[in-house]
Amino acid sequence: MHRLAPLGFVIAFLAGCGASQPPVAPIGDQHSAIVRDAGHLQSWMLPEAKNEDLAYVANVYTITAYSYPKGKLVGTLKNFYVPYGECVDANGDVYITDSKFGKIYEYAHGGTKPIKTLKDTSYQPYGCAVDPATGDLAVANYSDNSAREGNVYVYRKAKGFPKSYIGYGFYYYYYLGYDPKGNLYVDGLDYGGFDYKFGVLPKGGGAIDDVLLPEQIAAPGGIEWDGQYLAVGGGAEIYQFSFSGSKATLEGTTPLSGAGLEVGQFGIADSTVVTPNQFFSGSAVLVYPYPGGGAPTQTITKGVFYPFAAVVSPARGQRSSVGNPASTHPL
Repeated sequence: MHRLAPLGFVIAFLAGCGASQPPVAPIGDQHSAIVRDAGHLQSWMLPEAKNEDLAYVANVYTITAYSYPKGKLVGTLKNFYVPYGECVDANGDVYITDSKFGKIYEYAHGGTKPIKTLKDTSYQPYGCAVDPATGDLAVANYSDNSAREGNVYVYRKAKGFPKSYIGYGFYYYYYLGYDPKGNLYVDGLDYGGFDYKFGVLPKGGGAIDDVLLPEQIAAPGGIEWDGQYLAVGGGAEIYQFSFSGSKATLEGTTPLSGAGLEVGQFGIADSTVVTPNQFFSGSAVLVYPYPGGGAPTQTITKGVFYPFAAVVSPARGQRSSVGNPASTHPL
């Protein structure tokens, strides 16, 4: 079941010489963000950050890090252009995709310099996901700078040259998420950016199979395994689905009161979810009960500017409940 994307979403896609582009912040607002962050000219991180669970937020030009769940700003990573996507591996390392630079950077938890850089210069990398069992890194390539459709790259053990996968009817690829069996779920839009697409790359498969979700979703949102179900963002809600092959069953819904029209990549930790309030003035990152949802219990604004993604990285060497929330999923 599909419906047209919201008007603002479609306008963003149709802007600029007929080529579909992800929305970015206005130039004047970008300049204001740079001025506000002028106190630190280089990437920085407080020493305490390595020993805390951290929420990493992808903003225009920067990645900001916060102690989680306290929400204290403990660091800022720089030298990005448009970092659209984030994901976390089993060690707590954070991968960041930069759409304009065509690169994927890996940062150690609490680190200030990349420990690895992968190239993806032929496309515009957007969302990413790491298979916790194999360490494979999947990247959703939104599109390239011409009229060519996007794809999904999978870097074996997050190294070397990737293998490419496509799905029937997909043109723009946005977000991805693995389940514990190694199946990779992907969302996006069709050619023209009007019809929502969802699919699965089965473990060991050669192509992305189409999946019809039993819920109308207007625009692509983040995807993450929540410990029991696959959580998929859409509108101001997160949906929980179970799957049998290509058949999806809606198991629950998390309403996000006060969130924007599109839920970007979110991060689930224990009984909370942290999500960017995408593309709104007065930018903020919101924290909600999970899976109950409702009104946000916390609003993070310091250092946040047009956030695209938010993920939670566990402290190294410490037991973390990231990605393993409470098991109750009310319908």
